[in-house]
Amino acid sequence: MEFRVLRYFLAVCQEKNISKAAERLHIAQPSLSKQMKDLEDELGVTLFTRGHRQISLTEEGYFLRDRAQEMIDMEQQTTQALTGSKIVIGNLNIGTGQSFEIRPVVKIIDQIIQNNSHVHFNFYDGYADDIEAKVNDGSLDFGIIMGNRPIKDFESLILPERNQFYAIFNRALPLAKKDKIIPADLIKYPVIFSAQGQVNNKFRDWWGNLYDQVNNIANCNLSYTASLLASEGHAIQVTYNNLYDKDLENLTARPLSPKITDPNIVIWKKNRKLSNLGNLFLEKLRNSLNQ
Repeated sequence: MEFRVLRYFLAVCQEKNISKAAERLHIAQPSLSKQMKDLEDELGVTLFTRGHRQISLTEEGYFLRDRAQEMIDMEQQTTQALTGSKIVIGNLNIGTGQSFEIRPVVKIIDQIIQNNSHVHFNFYDGYADDIEAKVNDGSLDFGIIMGNRPIKDFESLILPERNQFYAIFNRALPLAKKDKIIPADLIKYPVIFSAQGQVNNKFRDWWGNLYDQVNNIANCNLSYTASLLASEGHAIQVTYNNLYDKDLENLTARPLSPKITDPNIVIWKKNRKLSNLGNLFLEKLRNSLNQ
């Protein structure tokens, strides 16, 4: 059954007369009669009881009338949604480093999920180098990278929230008496850094002439294992604030001084056609920045 023929059928149902329906549809009466007969033959049922001046529907005709109207309504709604770019479905793949400060982005994602029942988000945790590569090859739709990095090869938005570096350590250490941690405080202890090279380069200037005395005993990808090691009471973990495991009650945190921060940057591939879901995410993100 074609939607065109179903519309013709509904017109005949409403007019109860082939000639009047043909006039309304601007087609020849014999052509409309033939298409109704062909529809009956296709379905193998009689749809009309044909009288001299008026036709009436059979039981099968009433059944098809109701179903045809449902199908036409659905077809119109689907067409409007597609042509108006309103339909939001599918997956969105987002890569990100770990940071408490990307919470505003997570709130946007939560809003989208609440208002659209056929969407799905895939999150990929990784370093900036890895995320950039995956955005570039198309396996990620968006990436959220941390740090001052060259991003001219991507479209980008810089988020207002910044990540601040803290020292994480066992509260039994003398450092717990300090409000802030300066470079001279840390050369007395083994230090755990992120394995990402950009982070280590950032600290070279912070250490100044003490850089060669730094005892970097471990590097980590994610923060949890490093927090466990720091909780043993010998090493100091240097990471973004709020990333250490708060369930480890013997841990405490102090900001580094001078203060060190990293930006959060949302990137996506240049000239890539985004899905409706991707465009919605980007629209809400831009609106949040404008506010």
